[in-house]
Amino acid sequence: MENNYRIGRAIVDGSFHTQSADEAFFTYFGNDVTYSIKRTIYPDDTEKIEELMKFSDNAERKTVIRMKGINGEMRWVLASVRFSGQSGGENLYSIDFSDIFTLEENSYRRKKSLSRCRFILSLSSDLAFEYNFETKRIRIYMSDCCREITVTDESLEKWRERAINSGYVLSRYTDTFNTLCRDIKNGVYRFDYELETSILTNGRTKELCLFKGVTHHTDPKNKMVYGIISVISSRHKAKDINLILEANKDTLSGLLNKRAVTSYAVDILSEKPSYNINLVILDIDDFTEINSRYGHLFGDEVIYTIASIVKKEIGTRGIAGRISGGGFLIVLEGTRDEEDLRGVLRAIRTNTEYAFAERFENFHLTCSMGVSTYPIDSADYDELFMQADKALYLAQEKGKNRYVIYDINKHGPVEKDIENKIAFLSSGKDTTEKLSFVGNITESLVFGRIPDISVLLEQIRSQFSIDDICVFAGNDMSLILSCGNASSRNASYVLENNFTNRFSGDSVFVIDNVNELEGRDDNAFMRLSSENIGGAVQYLITDEGIVKGMVSFCYIGRFKKWSVSDINYLVIFGRLISSILKKQAFI
Repeated sequence: MENNYRIGRAIVDGSFHTQSADEAFFTYFGNDVTYSIKRTIYPDDTEKIEELMKFSDNAERKTVIRMKGINGEMRWVLASVRFSGQSGGENLYSIDFSDIFTLEENSYRRKKSLSRCRFILSLSSDLAFEYNFETKRIRIYMSDCCREITVTDESLEKWRERAINSGYVLSRYTDTFNTLCRDIKNGVYRFDYELETSILTNGRTKELCLFKGVTHHTDPKNKMVYGIISVISSRHKAKDINLILEANKDTLSGLLNKRAVTSYAVDILSEKPSYNINLVILDIDDFTEINSRYGHLFGDEVIYTIASIVKKEIGTRGIAGRISGGGFLIVLEGTRDEEDLRGVLRAIRTNTEYAFAERFENFHLTCSMGVSTYPIDSADYDELFMQADKALYLAQEKGKNRYVIYDINKHGPVEKDIENKIAFLSSGKDTTEKLSFVGNITESLVFGRIPDISVLLEQIRSQFSIDDICVFAGNDMSLILSCGNASSRNASYVLENNFTNRFSGDSVFVIDNVNELEGRDDNAFMRLSSENIGGAVQYLITDEGIVKGMVSFCYIGRFKKWSVSDINYLVIFGRLISSILKKQAFI
């Protein structure tokens, strides 16, 4: 693989926590770097990269460190660090990682490939041109084996005026030439024009030439025009416009349109391939609200940006298309296993979060994804699409900004009406049961029936599939009540290192993954990790602003992103438990 020296890129904060990263990064390091990259760095080399993260200018600084990949092998890695701005008042750094042992080999391979391309181009009589929107200059050049020979390099406007004033363009083609220059300047997506001119020979010989170009975007603000100038023998030569491409393209995102991406998916599934195919439905969270609040021009930029992220992360492994206002369909081919699939999904999700981090105050762009897999879930496109759509629905119901991989055993079958392309999505048995449970508890309280605290804890633990519920109180936050697999004896870390500042105005602190605390509160991280707590919703018990205790709803030995609805329910139960304990003088 030509790029096998490149390990990947990540955006990290000063605590080495991963803010976003590309698929290559997650594939190389696995889950060890979902939160902190520090654990993959050889301890003696940590200081070297820390030194590069003390600067906040735009300079790129490099060092060589030893890092451990997902296979456990420690390798020398070139780390290129650049200050990337701030988020929430914290400095962020972009780090590119490369395997130095293959840099030289691939550098030679790239030079050889470039030389081969230039040699092939030198066999053609065509000239190439490019227009830089930043410098506003046009450069016309030709290839001569392993070199590029520049014919023209000047401002587009100066080139236009010189050609007309010097008579290099016949008068009957002046309007055509002016239109050509205008299309280049405006970045028209695709264009081609025929005109008779001597501009290529500085007035010596007039030729009928075809100017053909395309505007290429690297991102919404950076673009270049690339083109070819061909000398043609007939003035009546047909123009080679790729009508097939134009008819299948979504002009805003640059991806395929709905009809084309659907057709592609159906065709590839009809071949019954021997490898996995994942259908990923991606939806930009709250896209209608984004358009309403920030305007459709910004909404268009969001669409383009998400499309660019998707194209970059899937690379040559699949194809994507836009199927609705803020919806995309990704056809991902040949993923090795679920971990490989998750690497792609993680990269799309985290890079979406980071895309507009500093654009507006309190603006947070996220996306949700639902995934189904051929041939595991189905071999039929319609059924696979409905399964992915149901998984997307579940991802949004659980709080958005996440992906759900469809599992028939976990999520149930899709009741389908294939003729009308309808999937009947249930409101969710778990959601209904939880709501009923909360309602019953509330009804009991209204009628003055205060539940037994131990029974209530066990009911909550069972209803919400929680491994452990602990209640701590006192000056040392010692354990006073528990149910489940409690190994905690106290939570003294709550009273240290300003840990209580992490709780929201609702007195709740949500830990989706205990690794979030590494490098930010190592004391709490070590305590929770030693107790095998993977995630928790913690409710702070206070009395007139004074901390009296804490209720901790925990997952033991596992990570799981808490749904918004579950968090809200547990906050209610935290308040209820707090009130019962105060009434019964436990606190």
